[in-house]
Amino acid sequence: MVDLLGRPIRDLRVSVTDSCNFRCTYCLPSEAFPRDYAFLKPDQLLRFSDIELVVAALLPLGLQKVKITGGEPLLRPLLVELIALLKGRWPGLEVALITNGHHLAPLVKRIRKAGLDSVTVSLDALDPTVFGRMTGNAHRLDTVLAGIEEAHREFEQVKINTVLIRGENDDQVEALAKYFQRPGFALRFIEYMDVGSLNRWRRDQVVTGAEVLERLQKLKNLFPLPKRHPGETSERWVWSEAEGEVGFINSVSRPFCAECVRVRLSADGKLYTCLFSNRSTDLKPVLLTGNLAEVTQTITAVWKKRDDRYSEQRQSLAGTTRQEMFTLGG
Repeated sequence: MVDLLGRPIRDLRVSVTDSCNFRCTYCLPSEAFPRDYAFLKPDQLLRFSDIELVVAALLPLGLQKVKITGGEPLLRPLLVELIALLKGRWPGLEVALITNGHHLAPLVKRIRKAGLDSVTVSLDALDPTVFGRMTGNAHRLDTVLAGIEEAHREFEQVKINTVLIRGENDDQVEALAKYFQRPGFALRFIEYMDVGSLNRWRRDQVVTGAEVLERLQKLKNLFPLPKRHPGETSERWVWSEAEGEVGFINSVSRPFCAECVRVRLSADGKLYTCLFSNRSTDLKPVLLTGNLAEVTQTITAVWKKRDDRYSEQRQSLAGTTRQEMFTLGG
């Protein structure tokens, strides 16, 4: 099954909660989302059985990977049980997690034992002052780094996602590269995107992947790596076989809409076909029926009409209202 532009479904992003303990400037800016902001209540969140049903419906359509996201997914109680549920029923399905890392260290062994295949940690600075400013709530950097190191001991590779914003944390590039220039790490620099409508995005704040690559090559030679599968968003490079990877997600300067194979499920059961979408399909009514064929049919109808390519049309779509990132997972 493909959409109107010939793109299949391969990847499901599942937001298990919209709640987050950080207030990152590019996602949940504190001036728009204060500490008392009303996130979804527990009874508004999809049940794990609902998520299981969506995955079952997507598998015959080509699904290969599920990434658990948020908000901050480790704030969802009993998350380990969801991982065990998915991996227990479909051992060959790739199940991954993206987290801010604040609650990661004490949970690493449990999520690994449950079957989690990989973990990605968002980390935008190594300088504690810059880190505190970027995350908004003055959280401790060493707590996140402890979680990353614990994950490094349990997983073959840990991915580190860094969103660069000119004038805020673009001075952290070299420090991050040197810190993670080790086996078992894949550091990925992400161009600052205009996801949602409240992060005050400006094009002149985007630090392009090409600029970062040029800076890193002054440290040491980097060598390009081929894509591992169609739809991979990161342009991958390697220092050497013994020194880890660096990747670039260049969605602003080099849009990859033509290869996008992702569908997103919000914490309250809405299906989105683009990270920049302002449209969704509420799956809760059909999920309440428990009818697998009906869920598959509903998703199929949505995907076959999909023609999203926001990053390629950014200039002409400027000013449109978009869903905030924390509601549907980055």
